[in-house]
Amino acid sequence: MASNDAAKQQGYVPQLIILTVFWLGLQLVASWVKPGFDHIGQYISEINATDTPNAGVLGWVGFIPLAMIAFSFLVSIRSQLRVRSVSHVGWLLLFLWPFGYLASALAPCDAGCPIDGSSSQAIHNVVAVISYFGFALGTLLLALTPKTSWLVRVALVLLAAVTVLGFLVMTSYPMFEIRGAIQRYVEVAQLIVFWLLLTLQQRESE
Repeated sequence: MASNDAAKQQGYVPQLIILTVFWLGLQLVASWVKPGFDHIGQYISEINATDTPNAGVLGWVGFIPLAMIAFSFLVSIRSQLRVRSVSHVGWLLLFLWPFGYLASALAPCDAGCPIDGSSSQAIHNVVAVISYFGFALGTLLLALTPKTSWLVRVALVLLAAVTVLGFLVMTSYPMFEIRGAIQRYVEVAQLIVFWLLLTLQQRESE
């Protein structure tokens, strides 16, 4: 039974590896196709900002495929998760992470990603708030998954806190010059949540 449990976990590892590598690749490609793009001072969505060089390219070949990979993983692993009621809602809220990338492609931010701007920027801002806070809530609810170790529960709570605090810090004016770096750290935390889903799979004995 233990070997079967391990096999089930490993079955989703390739999808997670693809998701993680694609996300890393997106960071690298951004530096190549976007002259002067700064990962320290700019949000990742700014590589698709309107009226900037190569606008739209990374949205269609980067953001949308990344979102589809994440959507596919979340859907495929659902039948193996032991999430119930409240924790099931937590799983649903994880879809807001890829939805945020999808929205960044379809409703790109303005150059500089300002608080005020075009209608597309307004949509972009609303989606950002919903996706970050919604994902954090989802991560918190996943900590209530039945038969989950206290270590995983604590990790999920901490990752939820990192997501919320990271968003608040990166959008604050004093952190303007390093907002991109903070966002990357937050997204690493969000990717870790995806990997932790492997620990929430049903066991043969359940």
